[in-house]
Amino acid sequence: MPRSFRSTIVRTTVATMTVAMVLVVLGIQLVLDRTAQRDIRQVLEDRSQAMITVIEQASTTRLTVPADALEPGIAVYDDSGQRIAGSVESTARAAADDLGTTTTTRAAEGPTDDDRLLGTPFTTPSGDTGVLVVSQEAEPYERSELYALIATIVLGVLVIGATAVIALRVTSQALRPVSQMAERAADWSEHDLTHRFGLGPPTNELAALGETLDHLLDRVAAAIRSEQRLTSELAHELRTPLTAIQGSADLALLRGVDDDAVREDLRQISASARDMAGVIATLLDIARDGTTTGREQACTIADVVPGLLAAAGADVEVLDRTDGSTARVAAPAALVVRAVSPVVDNAARHARSQVVLGAVDHHDRVDLLVRDDGDGVDPALRERLFEPGASSRGGGAGLGLGIARRVARSLGGEVELDRSDAGGTTFRVSLPRG
Repeated sequence: MPRSFRSTIVRTTVATMTVAMVLVVLGIQLVLDRTAQRDIRQVLEDRSQAMITVIEQASTTRLTVPADALEPGIAVYDDSGQRIAGSVESTARAAADDLGTTTTTRAAEGPTDDDRLLGTPFTTPSGDTGVLVVSQEAEPYERSELYALIATIVLGVLVIGATAVIALRVTSQALRPVSQMAERAADWSEHDLTHRFGLGPPTNELAALGETLDHLLDRVAAAIRSEQRLTSELAHELRTPLTAIQGSADLALLRGVDDDAVREDLRQISASARDMAGVIATLLDIARDGTTTGREQACTIADVVPGLLAAAGADVEVLDRTDGSTARVAAPAALVVRAVSPVVDNAARHARSQVVLGAVDHHDRVDLLVRDDGDGVDPALRERLFEPGASSRGGGAGLGLGIARRVARSLGGEVELDRSDAGGTTFRVSLPRG
C-alpha cells in the first residue's frame, strides 16, 4: 500500500527521536552508575580516614581503639589479621575478614552486591600496624538509580509522543498547500487548463513549485492546443474529398450500373467513405471540445442506446440489457455514442447472430459492456488490437477500436478487452460518472 509523504516524515522523525532517547537513557544510566560508585568510594574513604585519625590519636603508646568512636559497619584488625574491635554485617563478614590482612588500600563487594567494603592499612604513632575495614550499603544508591531510570524512561516516552504530535502537526501544515495545489491541478486538468496557481515570485519553496507547475501547465496546454488544431485542420482537409468520393459513388449507383462487380465496388466505396466521414466527425468533435468536453453536460446509458442500436445495423440481433444502469455519465450523449459506436460496430461485424449490451454502475464510473457471440479475438491480434490498422476481418479499416479508445480517454474513460474466447468477445467501455 502506498505511503504518504507526511506519514513517512512522521515515522522517520519518531524513529530518530526514539533512537536518540534510548541513547540518552543509556547515557544517563551509565553516568549515574559511575557517579554512585564514585560516591560510595568517597564515603568509604572519608569514614576510613576519620576513623584512622581517631585511632592514631588514641594509640600513643599502644594500639587502642575507642569503643565509643566506632560506628556500625567498621571493624579494626591487628597485624595478624584478627578482628580486635567493631563489627560488620553478617553477610559481609567473610569479605571483611579477607580485607583484614591486606597491605594496600583495597575495595571489595559483599556476596550479594548490596555492600561495598574498603580495607585501609594504618600505622599508629606507637608503631603498631593494623587494617581498618569500613562497609557501606549500596542499596540506597541503587534505588536512586532505579528511580532515575524509571523517570528517564517516562520522560523519553513523553518526549517521543510529543515529537510525534509536533511532527504530525508541522508536516500537516507544511504539506497542506502542496495537497491543495495537487487537487487544484487535478481539477484543472479535468475541466480547464487555463487556470494557473499564480503564487508570485519564487520567494519560497512553495512559490517556486507553483511557478514550475504553471510553466508545466503552459506547455501541456500548448501541446494540447497544437494537437487539437492539427487534428481539426486534417479533418477539414479530408472531409471535402471524402464527400466528393461518396457523392460520386452514390450518384453512379443512382444512374444504374449493369455490371454486378462494379456496382458492388461502388457500394463498398460509398460505405467506406461514409465510415471515414464518421471517423473524421469524431476527430472534429474531439478537437473542438478536447479534454474539457462538456463536463458540465451529462447523460444516462438509456440516452445513448438508440445511437448504439443504429451503429449495430440490421444484420444481427441486439439485446439491450442496460436498464439496470441509472447513473449519469459525465459527458454529452453524442460523444458517448462516438466512443461506443465503433465497439458496437466491431461486435456486429464479428458476431454470429447476436450482440448484447450491458451496463454496470460503480461509485466513480459506469461500465458499458458490449458482448458478441463470435469466434473471439485472434490471440496474435490481442496485443495490438487498439493500434491503427489492426483488423482480423475484411470490411474494416482497423481504425474503429483505436478511435473508440481515443474518444473514451478524451472523456476521462477507457476501452478495454474484457474477455475473449470461443464463446465470444466482451469489450468494456468505462466512462466517468457525472
